[in-house]
Amino acid sequence: MSGFGEGEGELVTLTYPKPLPMRLDRWLVAQRPEQSRARIQKFIDAGYVRVNGVTGRAKTPLRQSDTVELWMPPPEPLPYLVPQDIPLDVLFEDEHLIVLNKPAGLTVHPAPGNKDGTLVNGLLHHCPDLPGISGKLRPGIVHRLDKDTTGCIVVAKSQEALVKLQVQIQKRIASREYLAVVHGVPAAEHGTIVGAIGRHPADRKKYAVVHDDSGRHACTHWTLLERLGDYSLMRFKLDTGRTHQIRVHCAHIGHPIVGDPVYSRCRKLPLALPGQALHAFQLGLDHPISRERMLFEAPLPEVFDKLLAVLRRRTQTGIAFPPEALSMAEHSLLAFITAVRQDPALQQQLSATAAADADEVAAIARQAGFEVRSSDLVSYRDGALVDYEDEDYFMKPQWWELAG
Repeated sequence: MSGFGEGEGELVTLTYPKPLPMRLDRWLVAQRPEQSRARIQKFIDAGYVRVNGVTGRAKTPLRQSDTVELWMPPPEPLPYLVPQDIPLDVLFEDEHLIVLNKPAGLTVHPAPGNKDGTLVNGLLHHCPDLPGISGKLRPGIVHRLDKDTTGCIVVAKSQEALVKLQVQIQKRIASREYLAVVHGVPAAEHGTIVGAIGRHPADRKKYAVVHDDSGRHACTHWTLLERLGDYSLMRFKLDTGRTHQIRVHCAHIGHPIVGDPVYSRCRKLPLALPGQALHAFQLGLDHPISRERMLFEAPLPEVFDKLLAVLRRRTQTGIAFPPEALSMAEHSLLAFITAVRQDPALQQQLSATAAADADEVAAIARQAGFEVRSSDLVSYRDGALVDYEDEDYFMKPQWWELAG
């Protein structure tokens, strides 16, 4: 670190207002909530805090009208974090945070086995002007997703945003909901799994529900959305965020996630998967600065959609999402089909020979004001009680009455 006030950085001058004395470190933590207690301690240890012009210590007692100067140098680059041009699916971004739809196969943060090619490397390239976290030039990881888990993840761009978002996770102000396809069918429609998670007693590379002091409290709420023969589509809501939590809890109750290479023994799958069929489809949070409530949804990956389509064709269940579990795309599609059923002009237009495929139908839907893609129609047709290979499906008389 450079000396006090040298080079680029931020100098903050504060006046202690209280009649009773208070330790310097405790008061500074209260005045700078965007900085962690450990970070404030590092500033003090480095000589970056002065009281009435004299270098302060953590235990220095402050008295009324004392002048406190805090020097915060610019963030230092980390040599092992190299910006890399990695495609990112951005759901939302401003100067304080970025919300992404993470694909399967992308590790969040560099580790001994993945020193580059991570989400953090991609963010450093995408956000070249990061103000830094804890004095280091890096984005702030608020929560993590496993390498092969897809969906919503929020990353802070500043220390203040990171601290406030982490508090939301801890206090359950932020909501995280997941969809997963699991083996078997739970006996109940919904439930809660409470089980401390720690290292597996026999395999230290795995985690497990443990019954001693080595584990940390973990709570997962689940809802059965759809029965798919020997499989089930389930929705999960986290109260805690332990490593591999949903994967471990699902295995613990005898319903491991399909495709999980660690916690599921089944290797014969309905189709090839890149990893566990687990998707963080919804993330809710309060903006760390404006406090506006925000809700984000990540569309299902193509392979997840295909897995559901295969299982639905096998069991002929049709789409069975309750309204609250539908994505924005599915809401738009169902709204379009409802409008068609009530509008003879749209019905006549869709009955024409020109509207014989998904592209033409999607174009008509968009002209009518509905955000519908051809892939949404194919997915919906897949899930309905029709043959996926039937290329003339959209030429069937009143096909919209057959859809779901």
